[in-house]
Amino acid sequence: GFIGSFLSSPSKKYQVGQWIPNNSTRMVLLGVLFALFLPLLTDTLFGGSLDDSGSGLFVITNVPRNIITSILKGASEYLTPAGARRRRQRLNDGTSREDDEFVGPRPNFVFEHPYVSSSYYTSTKSIKTLISTEEIQVRRNIIQQQQREEDQSPQREIKTRLAIVRPFCEFDAEALPTTFTCWNALPPCKAAQDDLGDEYDDYEPYMTEYQMGDDGEFRPVRNKTIDRSNEMYHTFFDSVGSNAMKSAIADVFLFYSQTFSENDVAIKAVDTIIDQFFEPGGWSQCFENIYAIEANIPQELDLYIPSAQEELYNWVNGPNRQFEAAFRIIQSGEWGEYDGFYLMEGDSVPIKAHWLDVVLSEIDVNRPFAILGAQYDGDKWDNFYEKIPISLLHHTNGNAIYNTSHPLLERLVGQLEVEAPCPYNSIPYDYRMSQMWVEGTLGIVPKLAPKIMLNEEGENITLSNNTDMFNKWAEIWEEEDPFKYTPVIHNYA
Repeated sequence: GFIGSFLSSPSKKYQVGQWIPNNSTRMVLLGVLFALFLPLLTDTLFGGSLDDSGSGLFVITNVPRNIITSILKGASEYLTPAGARRRRQRLNDGTSREDDEFVGPRPNFVFEHPYVSSSYYTSTKSIKTLISTEEIQVRRNIIQQQQREEDQSPQREIKTRLAIVRPFCEFDAEALPTTFTCWNALPPCKAAQDDLGDEYDDYEPYMTEYQMGDDGEFRPVRNKTIDRSNEMYHTFFDSVGSNAMKSAIADVFLFYSQTFSENDVAIKAVDTIIDQFFEPGGWSQCFENIYAIEANIPQELDLYIPSAQEELYNWVNGPNRQFEAAFRIIQSGEWGEYDGFYLMEGDSVPIKAHWLDVVLSEIDVNRPFAILGAQYDGDKWDNFYEKIPISLLHHTNGNAIYNTSHPLLERLVGQLEVEAPCPYNSIPYDYRMSQMWVEGTLGIVPKLAPKIMLNEEGENITLSNNTDMFNKWAEIWEEEDPFKYTPVIHNYA
């Protein structure tokens, strides 16, 4: 930079460290540097050394080696086309030289389907994370796809393909990696403890079943200890063996409510989790892939303001739109073919090991269903239980398993999308879907907060009558019992 400042035009204004020489100036500087360092290069080639072992004899005396190394490194920055490109990149991005370890050519897969649909892959500065994704995940999937097309891969019967969707917003993005900490302490599946292979068969005689104790808690018991003739025998699935993952595939989706390219904190949080995923061992053995997807909700509309739920019709707009986006993304098949997804928010934490095995078994036992989840298990409603609407008492908490192929759920989500601009958007998506079902089965039309029913002129808003439509849905699917509940998931929120 010092040499460049001497050779640049005195009338040309530039900032120190931002001067980019043209080709003619580069040639002049290269000649000067070549003349200065020709003896050094000769000595290095014919007996000297530039490494730190220290035995090389330098012709240029009284010049410390670290200074020479710095000059050479700076010269490459100013005189080579690659260095010029790096400098222009820093000027455009507003980054510093210290950020160069994150700057480099991105693997081609980030510009290909389906990764190109998420701005994370084109925005992250962690090229290391992208390279790991390419080498460990992308290439493997391509090979497996080719083998399937050539019918060379071993046939594996897959009963369930489940997406584990971890939604987060800008306010909890930084803490997202910490929500995975307990996944190593409580491995999602047996594969995270044992090698997935034939030795799994050794566990088969000891498949775990669950029985309700006197205190109302479910506890694991061995098959041989169960008295099946006992009327108090209650199990919420037939059996959960150690081979649950042999007939199922699960992928992790890190799902940002807004757009990754507009939030460095969200990007770095995902970098951390994906880097952990590709480390050997741990909870990642329970999953095939990990993806970063986004809902692209504008920041000003990504709202969750519980204190305004009686006044602002879009106080819960963020979670409502994010749920709809999750449903559509998984349903589209863009990232793979899935039977459904488990929406697992940051405050939904495992409390027992092998929880993924149990969830997959629950899915298999409870088919068919539209939603499989949990009702409220807490005691905060006890003092006013009789006053709570039926649709709230029996609604399924949003942390649930959603069957994206079920026609009823398709209609429910479609109605949520239709209602986005109207006062019904003031109801959280999980509660609102319960209201639709109760209105169709029992004819009970929900009441909304009076202030939310007023338009900007202070006049009452007239809502469309959907009771007949909801009733038709009930006539088709009521006998199927599409809303099912599982003790595997508890809701204390």
